[in-house]
Amino acid sequence: MNDSSYKSIDFGALTRAGEGLTQWRALATGFITALTCGVLFWLMQWSVTRMGGIVGIVLMVVLAIACFVVWVAGSSAVGVLLMDKARNLPQRSIGEAAAFGLGSVPKFLLLAVAVFVVTIAFMLVAALIYFICKIPVIGAVLAFVAHPVLLLIASAFIIACIWVVFPLFAPAVWSGLGFKQALASVFAIARHRLVQVVLMMMVLYIILFVIGMLIASGVVPAMGLLTGLATSIMGGGGGYGMGGMGAAMAMFSNASMTGAFLGASVLSILLFALVALVAMMGINLLYLQAADGLDTAGTSSDIEGAFGVMKEKAREAADKARAAADRAKQAAADRAQATSNAREEAVMEQTKLEEEEANQPLPEQEALRREMAEREAREAQARDAQARAEAQRQAAARAAAPAAASQAPAASSAAGAATAGAAALGGLMTSAAAATGAAPEAAPVPPPPPAATTKGCKACGHTIGAQDMFCENCGSKQ
Repeated sequence: MNDSSYKSIDFGALTRAGEGLTQWRALATGFITALTCGVLFWLMQWSVTRMGGIVGIVLMVVLAIACFVVWVAGSSAVGVLLMDKARNLPQRSIGEAAAFGLGSVPKFLLLAVAVFVVTIAFMLVAALIYFICKIPVIGAVLAFVAHPVLLLIASAFIIACIWVVFPLFAPAVWSGLGFKQALASVFAIARHRLVQVVLMMMVLYIILFVIGMLIASGVVPAMGLLTGLATSIMGGGGGYGMGGMGAAMAMFSNASMTGAFLGASVLSILLFALVALVAMMGINLLYLQAADGLDTAGTSSDIEGAFGVMKEKAREAADKARAAADRAKQAAADRAQATSNAREEAVMEQTKLEEEEANQPLPEQEALRREMAEREAREAQARDAQARAEAQRQAAARAAAPAAASQAPAASSAAGAATAGAAALGGLMTSAAAATGAAPEAAPVPPPPPAATTKGCKACGHTIGAQDMFCENCGSKQ
């Protein structure tokens, strides 16, 4: 184990954090950064409230991105100026510090992306383990072991991010290290000197609290006393309750009071910048002491290996995605070709069917023709039967007339004539009935010749019905 991992804590080095109060270049840079961010924030509110619509939202997003870049770049510029002081190096100019801070923005973005990716990966692994823990019996035993282990890993990761990665990555970048080198340095500190860093961070917080209380002990009473005096002399006034709020808003209608409050706001920004300078100076000193004598070669190699594995996995994922896309494209092309072939076959089949239907009569037409032929045959048979019945009736009537005339008696009186007439009528009816039965024997009527039921086709000679209009063999019209 590397003995340099264990080192005595020099809390006295953190007392130099108060030197940040005397760095006017860093103070000016921090003030300009805070003022610029305030103006951009006001423009964001103005774009939403005054412009509105899509244009206002787009402008607000652009201004928000610009405000983030200005804040990160300005903070990095202040940090690099204070890092020069902490390392006892000649301070660079404000322009050089601003350029360095602007170049540091991508490194902080990469850190945010890396932390986000690690968090998502850890959550996916934990979710997979919890799904496995749903297995009966074995899952309970696995959950008993896996859940506490996952809790410890997540806790260590959060502690490292809050107390080491986030506070110390910026000083590592401000010291001139690249992204990978800064990340390796921070991981080495988190691995070997986590407790020392946490203790030094607590001491730094105490120093900041003391300096903040020192500044507030003088500024707060002075601001309350002089603000009340200025209000009583230049006009305006405050009170309590809602009336006091109205009076406080009325102060801004007075130009003198507006100027006084704007000046007090600028002073508040300067005081905040002073406290921030002390905090950043302390962070720089803490990083320099924590990284002193620490070997980061092993951590750098581990990070290089991790990045190599990530690149290889990303390359494999890209190759798989590309292969899947090629397969999907080929499958789509095959489906399109199959669809085209099926469509062509369907068209050819439809054309063939249409040609066959054109060469032979349709089944519907054939059935209709047959039905019409059968109906005409039935009508012809009905007409023939009606004609035969009419001929038989007429023959019976002709045979009954002479018999009725020969059997009529001569009547001498009206009554006898009536009686004889009635008897003659009855005899006539009886004779007519008898004559009807005997008519075929007495005067036979020859029956009509039977109608032909079949005939030959004019085209092919096939035997068809006499009433068929089309040949069922060749389809020609008769």
